[in-house]
Amino acid sequence: MPGLRFGPEFDPEQYELLEFHHRGGEAEVWRAVRTGHNGRKELVAAKIMLERDPGEVRRWLGRWDDVSHNAHRLGVTDLVVPSFLLGPSPHRPGTPPGGALLGYQISPWVEGVPLHTWARGQRGGPPAVAEVLARLCRIVDELHRKRWVHRDISPANVLVDGQGQVKLIDLTFLAPLDHALTVAVFTPGHVPPEAEQVGGFPTTAKDLFAVGTLARTLLLPDHGRLDHRLAAEQARAELLAAGYGEELARWACEPLARDPDRRPAPLGPWAARGRELLRAHRPVARTAGLAVLPDPAGRPLVVTGGADGTALTGPGSPGRALPAGQGLSAVRELTAGWAGHPGELVVCAEDRGGTLWVGTAAGWWEAARGVNGLAGAVGSAGEMTVWAAVGGALRSYRWAPGRTLTGQEHPGCPADRVLAAEEERPGSWLLLVEHRERLLSWRPGAARPPVPVGPAGPLRAGALARTSAGPQAAVLRADGSVQLHTLGAGAGAGAGTAGAGTEAGTEIGDGEPSLGLAMVGHRGGPTVALAGAGGVRLRLPAGGASRRPRWWRPTLRPATRVALAIGDDWRLCLAAVVEGELQVWQEDAAYRWQAVELPEEG
Repeated sequence: MPGLRFGPEFDPEQYELLEFHHRGGEAEVWRAVRTGHNGRKELVAAKIMLERDPGEVRRWLGRWDDVSHNAHRLGVTDLVVPSFLLGPSPHRPGTPPGGALLGYQISPWVEGVPLHTWARGQRGGPPAVAEVLARLCRIVDELHRKRWVHRDISPANVLVDGQGQVKLIDLTFLAPLDHALTVAVFTPGHVPPEAEQVGGFPTTAKDLFAVGTLARTLLLPDHGRLDHRLAAEQARAELLAAGYGEELARWACEPLARDPDRRPAPLGPWAARGRELLRAHRPVARTAGLAVLPDPAGRPLVVTGGADGTALTGPGSPGRALPAGQGLSAVRELTAGWAGHPGELVVCAEDRGGTLWVGTAAGWWEAARGVNGLAGAVGSAGEMTVWAAVGGALRSYRWAPGRTLTGQEHPGCPADRVLAAEEERPGSWLLLVEHRERLLSWRPGAARPPVPVGPAGPLRAGALARTSAGPQAAVLRADGSVQLHTLGAGAGAGAGTAGAGTEAGTEIGDGEPSLGLAMVGHRGGPTVALAGAGGVRLRLPAGGASRRPRWWRPTLRPATRVALAIGDDWRLCLAAVVEGELQVWQEDAAYRWQAVELPEEG
């Protein structure tokens, strides 16, 4: 509580707590002020151990004391060296302190913010990112040259001030390379595939990998945790999807190499190459969410979402507007449709904080928090139904003009993320959900349990479509491969190759890695759109004398996102983000593809 005092036993009111900062692991961190014997005041960061066992507190204090001594002796510039004390628990001034003794780690207060907070708010662009990364690499290289390692580099332990100066803090696990480890450290998302072992020796490779994860944080501040088992592959795909070029993505992934010997050491030359690449990089608009839908006249309308919120464009956009008002900002995913009759545009979006928003002509309003993954459509009844995972459970949200938004939890299918949803019959839905890196298909309300689809492994995206052969699922995995699965028909039946959960499905990407996926059921078979470094590829059902699917490439320029939709006249619309720019194609009356000219902005 602010205002409480603490200090060593001989001066228990030397420090005053001012403001709680954060809680992590074994301690709380506060901004505090120290009053010296000469009356001078000094701002400090106070890390308060939560451990109450006196023996364990003294062991931590001994470890911290060794860390402080060694860090002072090393003299590494911009390494924030703490001091330590043992004293009574925080108490009101003038009252006798009581309770067990606690351990306190005291560091000079740094007027900066954690690296991930700085990355989200910085306005200097890639050049500013390059400078911060270079300064971090200099600190780590200096530490490694003196044959010591930090072992716990993470965004919370790197502070950046308003001028881009960098400080490396929290030296709890600082260790020399030639001493066996007595404790292993695992910070999710920032440790390499090779795990530390008690009794083994530390390596610089762990710090190098962590710097790579922080480079990803600086370049992609809104992205979630990195999977350390597929770190380089995941980061490369994310960087390309965000509009960074191949050379820059390849550079950023070097410290994330699975082989520790392939990580760049020292980091200085690697950071210098990155500085040149980032200075030359031309930022492109980042589109995270994309939906295309024909308007009542058959003209394509495209809704996009990204760091700057949502936007609307297309031949059908004049005279139409997206929801106005406060609320939604940066978008992670979205879906849109015409709800009710004659049809009101409704947009459902998940922001980067995991909040679900619903937007109509009346404005935006918050529907739910803590959602992960978003899929849905306007069903046969004219209601917009979206599905999302909330706290490991599956929930649906329905909206129609003139009705209140209703939410419902659906037990029977665990879900970490919703990938796709398709209405099979009026009121009956088929879903693709991810749970513990397994893809499951499920029909809410069915008596049968969820059915595994294909092998386990990291997933990037999924899509569903109704076809004459039954429902089909397309799955985009983290390595860029795409498989097509035929699901079992009927209410929860397990028939079909993927329904049994034993087949890997049919590979349809021809070995070319993809970054984006969309699919619709159309004229006797699924039409699949793929986006990747080689452009946009459209897999069309077999037609004429040919029994093999046909491929059409509308562009060879690198693409990151795709969306497909069918109009009331059965014509297809295709939208894609190509080198950061939106492009749209549509079938004409003879079902021949034509590029669609988009209205100029402004």
